[in-house]
Amino acid sequence: MDQNRGVNRRTFIGASGIAGVGILAGCLDTDDVEDDVGNGIGDGNGNGGNGGDAPDDAEDLVMVTSGEETGTYAASQGIAATVNQNTDEVFIDARPSGGTDDNVGMMNRGEAEIGYLQHRSSILINDGEEPYDEIDFTPQQLFHHSDLPWLLVTPNEDWETVEDIEPDSRVSPTPSGSGSAPVLEQALDYAGVEFDRVSYEFGEQAGAMQEGELDVAAITVSNFEFEAAWIQEMKQVVDTRILGWPDDAVDEMEDDEIVPAEPFEIPDDLAEGYAYVPDQVYGINIPYNFVATDEVPYDPVYEMLEVMWDNREEMAETHLYQEYMVDAEWWATRMYDGVPIHPAAADFFEERDIWQDDFVRGEIEN
Repeated sequence: MDQNRGVNRRTFIGASGIAGVGILAGCLDTDDVEDDVGNGIGDGNGNGGNGGDAPDDAEDLVMVTSGEETGTYAASQGIAATVNQNTDEVFIDARPSGGTDDNVGMMNRGEAEIGYLQHRSSILINDGEEPYDEIDFTPQQLFHHSDLPWLLVTPNEDWETVEDIEPDSRVSPTPSGSGSAPVLEQALDYAGVEFDRVSYEFGEQAGAMQEGELDVAAITVSNFEFEAAWIQEMKQVVDTRILGWPDDAVDEMEDDEIVPAEPFEIPDDLAEGYAYVPDQVYGINIPYNFVATDEVPYDPVYEMLEVMWDNREEMAETHLYQEYMVDAEWWATRMYDGVPIHPAAADFFEERDIWQDDFVRGEIEN
């Protein structure tokens, strides 16, 4: 599977000039990063920052993403506010969740219409494979949102690779309920690592490491360029060491479409905060897209996308993630192979000349 279809991620970032307009965490002061990346927007109950109450005749769509402390949830509220303040035809109710697998469950139960998913769950749902073989909806891709290269880190002195993990080491490869967890667990299996699987929310990991209750945590460098506030906190309270991967595990991951490992360089301003960085850093680079169920009608999806596009400059001010969406090509980058694209999104892509021949146009129930 070509996880990098469309414009190359690094080429896109360089050509679009995003780094030059303050996307890099090093260009922001601590307050900016905490406000924009780490802690969400609004009153913490999933409704703050959505842009007011839904108009009487609006199509109400619940959008679920991740935990309240994550930049993803904060970004979703920026999307919701942009849409809700600029149309009366659709209302986006952005809510937190337990992660991408939790989003699948909520969408399957009819508790959400739009969810933030990653490649593994979307592909397995579409193919009807376990553990998603009883899911009743077909995911319909809407747009690409972010690339998250996942790293495993430790406060344990002298640990340098995942091979230093022992059977009684407490490891949280993202929280339970996160669809990214099985991907990281598979990566550790390729390295032949046994461990004690524990679960901490992202914002809880620093405290657990400081208290000696967690040996290995999962972090990410969002879109290869910036960090959330909870990661910055971790680097401040414990000596955070990035763990490397053995060559044989890397070879296994590179042959597995579900575990998209690739080397990358951590930006210098971010690398300075780590107690140890391997000579070669490998990230488990997971693409995250927003998808809808196949019961979501054409008109509200098209209206949502069109309003986002027409107001993309203003939306870019709501969160660092939205900086990338100023350029049309980002919307269609790293779409999942074989997973259909909602008909409204397909038309949206075609009108902006970003539709690709190997994309699959979806079918909806109404």
